[in-house]
Amino acid sequence: MKFKLRHLFTFSIFIISCAAKHEDDVLVPPTILDSHQLVEILTDAYLAEGAAGINIKGVSGQQFDSVYLFNPLKEHGCSKSKFDSSMVFYTHHPIVLKNIYDQVLEELNKIAARDSI
Repeated sequence: MKFKLRHLFTFSIFIISCAAKHEDDVLVPPTILDSHQLVEILTDAYLAEGAAGINIKGVSGQQFDSVYLFNPLKEHGCSKSKFDSSMVFYTHHPIVLKNIYDQVLEELNKIAARDSI
């Protein structure tokens, strides 16, 4: 009986240690943007890119750069190095990064739905 219990205990410890960790429980260092901040920056970046790509203001080529000059990082008070470090961090946590991009897509869809009314 002791032998079976010992094997069961060892097997249980092995299974628990090999179980996948929940990506939602990732501790984000203070030097990294939290997911909410990153969602806001990425949403603004995709909006700016889309607006520039379709030239919604109908400006000529000479005015184009000044009209669409928008820096989401500057608008959110974020340095390029902090953004880059954050992207590297979240790349190492793909499930969390997927959730961030799902939220960005949700925000863009909300904006599109609101603007189409």
